Amino acid sequence: MSPHGPAPTLRALTVLVGLQAAGLLGAAVFFGVEIAVATPDDRVRALVTALLALAAAAGLAMVARGLARQERWARAPALVTNLLVLPVSWGLLQGGRWYIGVPLSLWALTVLVLLFVPPTDAALQE
Repeated sequence: MSPHGPAPTLRALTVLVGLQAAGLLGAAVFFGVEIAVATPDDRVRALVTALLALAAAAGLAMVARGLARQERWARAPALVTNLLVLPVSWGLLQGGRWYIGVPLSLWALTVLVLLFVPPTDAALQE
């Protein structure tokens, strides 16, 4: 770890990934509420979606923690997650939900760039 703390790009990356985890946690809570108010047909789907969102939120929280600690292993799951976000955001754009697709695309692209800028790369190689 650098004596001056992590690189600013790594701090920004950590915040963005942490906010992704928080967003997934929010989605899990939303689907948890859906379980309480949904018709019986939709309860199983809402439960499965809530559990998947909760697991993904926990995973991304661990990745954000790894990035904050300058752990090299955290780059790969952050990379894969945000590569998977791009086709999802593309689908949202094609479906006319540009107001979700555009910010999601920009967020994922920002994370992908921050993963490989020289200061982040140097910080994760230490």
